[in-house]
Amino acid sequence: MDAEEVYYSTRQTIELTGLSKDTLRYYEKIGVLQHIARDVNNYRKYAGEDIEWLILIKHLRAIGIETAEFIGKQHAGDAERLDYLEKHKLKIEHNIEQLRQTRDIVNGKIAFLKSRSGS
Repeated sequence: MDAEEVYYSTRQTIELTGLSKDTLRYYEKIGVLQHIARDVNNYRKYAGEDIEWLILIKHLRAIGIETAEFIGKQHAGDAERLDYLEKHKLKIEHNIEQLRQTRDIVNGKIAFLKSRSGS
């Protein structure tokens, strides 16, 4: 016998993801978040997979990936998901390299200014 799926209320989803209620509604409206279940009172209830998807989006949005890239992707097949995750991984690796270069430049300037001031 399979365990029954666990669902989360909107409030719990907000707590687990750090996203606002408005963001959840917006993602549902534009198709980033799809097929949200409803309880007997017609309140939204979010599955564990929805929570995982929202957390992934939150992290990818934080590095500048546009919301539009997630529209219709929540229930994509494995091959399509793998493809866009690998694409985003390349962007992440590129961003990391850019940040390392920027850090090195800033460290160089800090060292230069410290040497001039005798610090």
